[in-house]
Amino acid sequence: MARLPEGRREVRPSRRAMGERRKPGFGPRLNVSVPISFGLPLVVVGLFVLITAASTDRLELWIIGGVAAAGGAMLFATGKRL
Repeated sequence: MARLPEGRREVRPSRRAMGERRKPGFGPRLNVSVPISFGLPLVVVGLFVLITAASTDRLELWIIGGVAAAGGAMLFATGKRL
């Protein structure tokens, strides 16, 4: 393969040339990370389902509510910006 001319840039620069990749976010205006924006609503929905499970005493709701609340808490804990 022929070498590129000196003034021409690479189409895909190497990872070292690009530097560190940024984490996903909704931009600097809102300053809220993706894990926080999905984790907090999951915690709220999970707690609501757990309250519903306590009043109806159904096992499926306990499981769904516990998984949603725990998953949302883990997502919320991994967020760096708020």
